[in-house]
Amino acid sequence: MAGASAQAPSPRREGFGYLCRRCLSCCHHKHIQLNPYEVARLARNRSVTTTEFRAAWTEDGQGLVLRRTDAGACIFLGAAGCTVYPDRPLVCRLYPLGRHVLADGSESFSHLEPHPQSRGEVTGAGTIADFLEAQHAGPFMQAADGYFFWLTRALDYLGISDTDAANMSGEAAEEAHDLLDMDAAIARHSMVASIPEPTDIETRKELHLAILYQQLGTSSGERHE
Repeated sequence: MAGASAQAPSPRREGFGYLCRRCLSCCHHKHIQLNPYEVARLARNRSVTTTEFRAAWTEDGQGLVLRRTDAGACIFLGAAGCTVYPDRPLVCRLYPLGRHVLADGSESFSHLEPHPQSRGEVTGAGTIADFLEAQHAGPFMQAADGYFFWLTRALDYLGISDTDAANMSGEAAEEAHDLLDMDAAIARHSMVASIPEPTDIETRKELHLAILYQQLGTSSGERHE
């Protein structure tokens, strides 16, 4: 009698390695999208609030995409390399991989075409899992998934598509903009609840997600159901 079908192997077991030679080519002409956790990490790095960071360092002050210089370089690229390296966004940590997650939680990876002048080298040493660990990508992937699952639930709750959400304007867009500002959302919540704000960034992320789910009438325990 045949048993249950074998579970598909984790995509993180794929052989992969990357040797970065710090040519900095990958820091030019990139559309670096951000989620509220990444904004919060970068804001702490710059010793400002997420509200201040969004206004100063993201396109149109929306907190969704990092600004670039007139020459197309990342706004945080310095002469010696990344000036926010410990808190760089997930896409920077993953390069030259792309990570894709579906609403059911399934994960896959793609291989990006490197910059033609890149001196980096893709190798067969190790696995994708090893690479992710070396890049300290774990907390960033958890945060990315958390906000992605919330967005999926929010769009379903509102009955709108990704396209409709992207084209949202007016009062609804402003409300969404404010909700995704982690420091502002937590400050309002803590003031209303008369509780002190947590200081640990991971705790703040979890509280922020809980606040976002409350807007949908959904408790944090129901997030992934």
